[in-house]
Amino acid sequence: MLLNTIEDTVVYVPRAERVSFDLMVRARFGEYRGPALMKNLTCGGARVEGIAGLRCGDKVTLCLPLLAPKEATVMWLLGDDAGLEFDRPLHPDIFEDLVLHHASRRERTDTDRLTQINNRYEREEAENLPH
Repeated sequence: MLLNTIEDTVVYVPRAERVSFDLMVRARFGEYRGPALMKNLTCGGARVEGIAGLRCGDKVTLCLPLLAPKEATVMWLLGDDAGLEFDRPLHPDIFEDLVLHHASRRERTDTDRLTQINNRYEREEAENLPH
């Protein structure tokens, strides 16, 4: 008897351009009020680490630089990382300003490679380099 098996694999396809950050932000979740490390950002959400006790569906408030607190919902968890979806997306101009002033210029980690597309800032920098 020949037994066919199918190996389940999950392929994550990002919905929006992600930009790498290593930015400490303030977070609120239940009784927790403290720091969290924002690892990447899109107009629609962020990946953060450092908030213990989160579960999918929980509401979190992030305090991003120079912005009113942003309400978000936990969409996924992976170890210490949490994927947050903002209740109201960032305006593209605000997103651009955060990237310009706070985005990290670091090599992407394996986790970034799984959850991040090459962003246009890296492409623009490469195009503007002398050949």
